[in-house]
Amino acid sequence: MKNVLLTFTLLQLLFMCTIFGQFSSPNLIDTNTSLITSIITADINNDNFKDIIVTRKFSTSIISYYLNQGGLTFGPETIIEPGNNQITKIATGDFNNDGWIDIVSIGDATNSVIVYTNNATTFTANTIDNFAFFDSDIQVADIDNDSDLDIVAIGGTTLNIYYNDGLSNFTSQTITGPIEDFFDITIEDIDGDGFKDIITGGTNISIYKNTNGIISYDTTRTNLIPSNFNLFLELVDLDNDGDFDLFSEADNASGIRWMENDGNGNFSNLQMIDGNPNTRYGASINDFDADGDLDIIIPKDFNFVLYTNDGLGNFDPASTIQLGTPLSITVLHAEDINNDGFIDAIWSADLSFQLNTTTLSVSEPETDALIKLFPNPASNQFSIQIQNPGTLTIHNALGQVVHENIVLIAGRNTFEFNLNPQLYFLTIQSQHKKVLKKLLIE
Repeated sequence: MKNVLLTFTLLQLLFMCTIFGQFSSPNLIDTNTSLITSIITADINNDNFKDIIVTRKFSTSIISYYLNQGGLTFGPETIIEPGNNQITKIATGDFNNDGWIDIVSIGDATNSVIVYTNNATTFTANTIDNFAFFDSDIQVADIDNDSDLDIVAIGGTTLNIYYNDGLSNFTSQTITGPIEDFFDITIEDIDGDGFKDIITGGTNISIYKNTNGIISYDTTRTNLIPSNFNLFLELVDLDNDGDFDLFSEADNASGIRWMENDGNGNFSNLQMIDGNPNTRYGASINDFDADGDLDIIIPKDFNFVLYTNDGLGNFDPASTIQLGTPLSITVLHAEDINNDGFIDAIWSADLSFQLNTTTLSVSEPETDALIKLFPNPASNQFSIQIQNPGTLTIHNALGQVVHENIVLIAGRNTFEFNLNPQLYFLTIQSQHKKVLKKLLIE
């Protein structure tokens, strides 16, 4: 028994102490960037490094980019769209399938949706629609499953889908639903039918069901969600059960929270992450401590803060990563900018990045896309999604080996064991990399 308890203690220490995250001190990219209103990243020059693209809604440099030159250096600002068009949001995708990432924008001043076609970092603007709105958002996804990227745009009380023919020719469709003010969009397959659904935020959170590429307002699912003003939404798997949960940020008086997906696209069990009213608009969600679950970073009180996930959707209180000054850190984005497998942070102003210097003493960095465990919690049956073949060993809460050297094939592995309800520790070995995960059997 003494050896068993010692093993259990070692396993506890292993999970508590060997994985931890931190960020470097800020690295300045550009000064005088306080007018930046959004930051995204994409490899626009095909050199395998993610470049930084920014918008300045109230500036004479509306859309511009900074090329990532490797070695933690960025080139000077290059302006794509000058003038005063008040671009509110941008998104990226290869709309004409030529191998170069294009940009699409939506803007208030001209009420326009514009595609900027990328030809070796020379961008050509093409307006694909105009409609009246104030404030807006735009996202890119394959809505009709025809293997090209479509565009979803909201503005005012209008939701439009622009279906792509694969050559950057778009057919517009306006989606009807209750009249409300739209502010944000998130797009994922919430019910597992293979088609990506749309959720909008604004006066209310509304769900639009995708049925074989046809979008329609979903009254039943929408009515399950509390009616609150929401500035930011994200569909992400926060509890590691294999489906997309709904993260939302309400107005600055209501904080940030999430709702659990039952696997069929129905959201319930609203959980507050931080009720502090001083949160700022927008968040970035990724695995910042490389432990296999999704964490959250936001600008809060003009500081850069981190909420760490325990794997089941329970978050630690905010940890301040970088202190800002009044009106300093207002926009924050996450990306692996140096291709080391860890997710870094980019923020403004001034435009800067902080490297993620997380260290792993047991396992190599594995993202959720490489090895995934779901559902979690489970009732004996669970699945492991893995990119490469490997082996699985399971320890119980006393540190005893329950199953060992179980062969994992590349892809989805589904198991059904007669396991007693408790916490189990899973060791997954794949290509000389060892990943540790926790599984709760209910």
